[in-house]
Amino acid sequence: MSAQAARRRAGTRWSQRLTPTTWILLGGLVAATASLTLRAMHKFTGASARAPQVQVMNGSGIPELAGRAADMLRARGLDVVAVGNADAQSYRETLVLVRRGRIGVAQQVAAALGHGQVLEQHDASLLVDVTVVLGRDFSSRAPDR
Repeated sequence: MSAQAARRRAGTRWSQRLTPTTWILLGGLVAATASLTLRAMHKFTGASARAPQVQVMNGSGIPELAGRAADMLRARGLDVVAVGNADAQSYRETLVLVRRGRIGVAQQVAAALGHGQVLEQHDASLLVDVTVVLGRDFSSRAPDR
């Protein structure tokens, strides 16, 4: 390199001397660092990766009760993925059934509803964490739509 070219190069800013490949590598490094930092913060704060997935089934025989319960649960940050009718319409008591995971998740759902008997009935084939079967006892607790 000639002396004149070296003087010109010395006078340019460092950011102008970087090649496009270097910029791409620097961008990737910044993105990876940000991702790792966010993951570490996420673990440190104890935040869950996702809200518990809940299935709400109406076993009370009272029309639209499952929809009202689903609205209550969604308002409390739970992911209601299915709403429908239970196998029977004669349940007296509301049941909160553990399907996947820990009983603490079902207790969280019962607390969001205001009550419910928590039972362990694991069934990973349902692809939900908790199934709620609403009984007649829930009708007085559910808000009107």
